Amino acid sequence: MFTPITQLLQRNTKSKGLFLILCFSLLSLYPIYKNFYNGRAVTTYERHIALIEGRSEYYNPWQYRMLSPMIIEGLMWTYNHTVDKIYPIEEKLHLQINETSEPTPETKEFIQLVNTKGALKYMIVFIFFRFVLNLLVFALAFCLWKYFVQSNWLIFFGLCFVTLAMGNAVAASDLTFNTYLDNIFYLLTAYLIVHKKNPAWLFVIVPLAAFNRETSLLIPFLYFISQMDFSGFELKKAFSTIRFPPLKIWMITGALYIIFFSIFIAVRIHYGYRPPQIWKVPAGIQMIKLNLFSAVAMKSYFEMLGVFTVIPLIILYKFRSFPLLLKVWFLGIVPAWFAVHLYSVVTYQTRLFLVPVIMVMMPMLLWLIENEIKKKTTTA
Repeated sequence: MFTPITQLLQRNTKSKGLFLILCFSLLSLYPIYKNFYNGRAVTTYERHIALIEGRSEYYNPWQYRMLSPMIIEGLMWTYNHTVDKIYPIEEKLHLQINETSEPTPETKEFIQLVNTKGALKYMIVFIFFRFVLNLLVFALAFCLWKYFVQSNWLIFFGLCFVTLAMGNAVAASDLTFNTYLDNIFYLLTAYLIVHKKNPAWLFVIVPLAAFNRETSLLIPFLYFISQMDFSGFELKKAFSTIRFPPLKIWMITGALYIIFFSIFIAVRIHYGYRPPQIWKVPAGIQMIKLNLFSAVAMKSYFEMLGVFTVIPLIILYKFRSFPLLLKVWFLGIVPAWFAVHLYSVVTYQTRLFLVPVIMVMMPMLLWLIENEIKKKTTTA
């Protein structure tokens, strides 16, 4: 009697697993396609080689973001000693286009790239690595959002939105591996926080994140504010109504920042420090004016709309109703994230804002939708 039921459950579990793999894979492929079609993914090879040789186009900060290039080189070594031994693709494959097809300049550039010695193998590794990064982003987002949202289908809806946001966030970029690694480290930290995992894992996450990208600076801060008690907070009494975490949390946070800044400084000593290079205008007031009050600002506003849509406005409108932890994350991370990037970079590079979108804003929106449905169902 029980054997057929057990077999049915096993088949359902396998079917569900295959369905998830298929959906996550398709969601992971779309942003890569957009990077090649609308972004500048073809420049990834030249920029990677320049970085490995210590001559990055934008030396500061690119030369100091070494984690993803090191991973790429490791994957390339593995590819050369495994797959390439069986099927040397550069000896077997040569692409060319019929001139009568009138290819676009971007297509010509891509064909020229893959016919360059060594480039095709790197592009295979690049696409594989970015695919895995995207896959991890979606898997971690699913696991994190599940803490706040009960409906798996609603979470799937959110992931569909995120893949479109990632596909739109390709202006002025190559495959930007460090940006997506940054998303992974923040999602991992958020997952550890909500599920109350051992904070010792942060001593693995933070060093890796520090080698990856300087924006990981807020990871220890995210952990710290998540341990604070804001349940009795009153605006009039401010700090007197906030309960700060015990000494252990302060010590963990302090140790994490010592590790972060030690790596941050050591990498710059190793490669030689250079002042940040100027793109468009210097960082500071001129960059803020460029981002907010210029012709470039119009491009930034519409690129932002393509990534955020109107979600920030919805969140601000319904802010009081959200779970306390999400409100703490929003107030602790989002304003600082926007302020730093408005001050330092051209903001139409909207991939730089994916961390607050995926980690904070999307679970807030999905929670709001589910909560409104529950209220109406209860009333009915």
